[in-house]
Amino acid sequence: MNITFRSLAAILGGYALAVASSFALVPIFMYVFGCFKADAVYLGTIFSYVFYFSCVIFSFNRASVLLVWRDITLICLVFYLIHYIGTIL
Repeated sequence: MNITFRSLAAILGGYALAVASSFALVPIFMYVFGCFKADAVYLGTIFSYVFYFSCVIFSFNRASVLLVWRDITLICLVFYLIHYIGTIL
């Protein structure tokens, strides 16, 4: 069961983290680095793969499955908060 829940965290949590990071990186690239929107979307999508694979590695290195899900959820919430603040500006 431990491997199953870690695999689900790696696959589903990694996907959620990749989507959240691609949403959050677009306003960061636009406002901080001055990129055009199309370039920011492209770069955000590219960097989301880094977050996905780091989540896969992270989900099998953490001590507890509950800590893995907690950390993935918190990171996703931070990314969605960054996206929300970026859309307001």
